[in-house]
Amino acid sequence: MIRVQSPSSSAALLLFAVTSGRLTGTLPRPGRRACCAGMTENANPFREIDLLSLPRPALKALFQAAGQPAFRAEQLFRWLHVRLERDWTRMTDLPAGLRAQLAEARTLAVLTATLERVSALDASQKIVLLTDAGHAIETVIMPMDSGHVTQCLSSQVGCKMACDFCATARLPVRQDLTAGQIVEQVAYACRLGFALGLRRGGVAGGEDGPLSARPHNLVFMGMGEPLDNLQAVSDALDILCDAKGFDFSPRRITVSTSGLAKNVAKLAAAHPNVNLAWSLTATTDEVRDRLMPVNKGVPIRRMVDVLLALPPSPHRKITFEYALLKGVNDTDDDALRLAEMARELNAHVNAIPFNAWPGADYQRPERLVIQRFVDVARRAGASITLRESKGQDIGAACGQLAGEKAA
Repeated sequence: MIRVQSPSSSAALLLFAVTSGRLTGTLPRPGRRACCAGMTENANPFREIDLLSLPRPALKALFQAAGQPAFRAEQLFRWLHVRLERDWTRMTDLPAGLRAQLAEARTLAVLTATLERVSALDASQKIVLLTDAGHAIETVIMPMDSGHVTQCLSSQVGCKMACDFCATARLPVRQDLTAGQIVEQVAYACRLGFALGLRRGGVAGGEDGPLSARPHNLVFMGMGEPLDNLQAVSDALDILCDAKGFDFSPRRITVSTSGLAKNVAKLAAAHPNVNLAWSLTATTDEVRDRLMPVNKGVPIRRMVDVLLALPPSPHRKITFEYALLKGVNDTDDDALRLAEMARELNAHVNAIPFNAWPGADYQRPERLVIQRFVDVARRAGASITLRESKGQDIGAACGQLAGEKAA
């Protein structure tokens, strides 16, 4: 979030807070030219700034306040989010003095790959990445039957939601990712795909670089609760959907939530065409209270009403993610209640048989029970799909992500 007072004010200062990095500070007055040479160490306006997390308008405001022309910010944004460059010395169209200043910003090496696993079942690839603080997160790259590639992104280290059936909830570490760390997961997938020759073009400016191998779809369904890290997720969406950068269509991005109702409307206001997925997993408050503690503050009916109250968007889709747990939420009555909610919200249901992980207290229902559940819901008018999660043999399926190194 960036706030700029009027440049005409004698006290005009740029106050900035990169909330995803919990960084605050004060920059020189916009009217003062920030020379690259002869500046004192403390005068560097870019020192310790998280440049990788700034959407393009915020980056331009920062450069303006530093006395730099706006086109320099555009050049840097292109280096960071089109060419995916993380080495200041290679950004050769930026003046050497400016690059020296930018090199004192926060490191661009925000994630380091430490482990990669490839599924023998479906060729999904799980990548364990270490943050610059040494915490492990995971992202999953999934080839789909359509020929497209979907990437599952993490938004936090661990998760505070404490869902009883999710491995991520068992991790002891809890930390928000920055917007830059979220975006860097996509950049990593782009570089990997480019090295494998998976180029599909469509890059801003027509450049044939790593971005040409970007995934087709993004889902915020990895480690963490995206709406518990709303500012960083929103900034990351700004960067990923920027036409001068990654240029993802919002309609190809889905953000999942366990039910943080207070932030659903905020996300929809900032990104009205991004799809929403509600991790529902129960049709009564009694069962959901036990499975998902968030339900005690936001019961099922309240969340339904929040979704109903969203301003209409012709492009936004609402999906229910429903993990099927043996003997817990797999009855005909559950299917009928689920169908009723889906009809009310015009939502699509993804029925996902539980994916086991070491120490889990739950099991997936038998195949006949799963199929009956889907059939009952469909006959009751629900749009429903049975989804077998990708990467089950490598701990990459829904509910299994646990930062393998940390686990």
